[in-house]
Amino acid sequence: MAMTWATLTGSKTASGSIMNWVTYTKLDVFTVVDEAQALLFQMLRCREMRSTWTFGMAVGQVSQALPPRFQDPVGRIYDLTNSTWYKQRIETEVQQARSYDSSLAGSLGTNPFTTTIGSSAVNVSLAAHGLNQGSTFTVLGATAANGLTFNGASPVTAIVDANNFTIDVGDNNNDAFATVAGADGGAAATYTANNLIAGLSSIWTIWNEKVEFNAPFDVAATMKLLIFRRPRILSATNLTNFVTDRYPMLMREACLASAANFMKDDTEYAKHVKTLSDLIGATAAENDLVYRGAEFGTDTP
Repeated sequence: MAMTWATLTGSKTASGSIMNWVTYTKLDVFTVVDEAQALLFQMLRCREMRSTWTFGMAVGQVSQALPPRFQDPVGRIYDLTNSTWYKQRIETEVQQARSYDSSLAGSLGTNPFTTTIGSSAVNVSLAAHGLNQGSTFTVLGATAANGLTFNGASPVTAIVDANNFTIDVGDNNNDAFATVAGADGGAAATYTANNLIAGLSSIWTIWNEKVEFNAPFDVAATMKLLIFRRPRILSATNLTNFVTDRYPMLMREACLASAANFMKDDTEYAKHVKTLSDLIGATAAENDLVYRGAEFGTDTP
């Protein structure tokens, strides 16, 4: 019988179900399957998970959100537009490579902040602001409104256009979210800014679920990065994936481990995690065979 989400979550009498395997009917099988997949993809990296992520960087942009189901990067980022490779570095090195212009200051117009219900992201209206993503925008004299405090230093998270940009005031506001949508902030707000200087990027890293470069781009570019990407998880609307098709033994052991954890059986949990780890090791060795005959350069990740 083929393994699917439906068979895994079936009743105790159903062949191939988790309840049948552990002879226990009080399992929260839906949670067990979800946790089994989380456990499995913490460890598994195989050829079906290798993918190419293509993304664009606009002028003034310094970061890009990671794609859904991203696991790990593989090697360097390639700039298709400029035929350039970008090396990965640690977070502190990328931060140290950034330069700022602290000369920007001025007054904001009346009610320059527009909020969105349930979010700490705020649109700021400022004509010809000249800011880049990743800059810091500090506000004084604004009136708190819509559940948010605008005063203080906030990161510039996105450039909307030449006259609008987005800041995240969550850090100023104990992670509060707007309770009302609309424009507010009063008529007495002033600002200073540390503008992240655009230029030639050369390195990148990952934090806050984003790829971060050392400088905003001064020319728009299209990028490619090889990545490991987990499949769409099993669910009532996604009954199978490559794991159930090609590696059902991995899914079975992950489900048995998660079921044992649910039943607070530490011995069985440890046993199944050990078996799962061994099987993943064998899977990795098998997947290395795709490199049979390959020539390895010095930059091989």
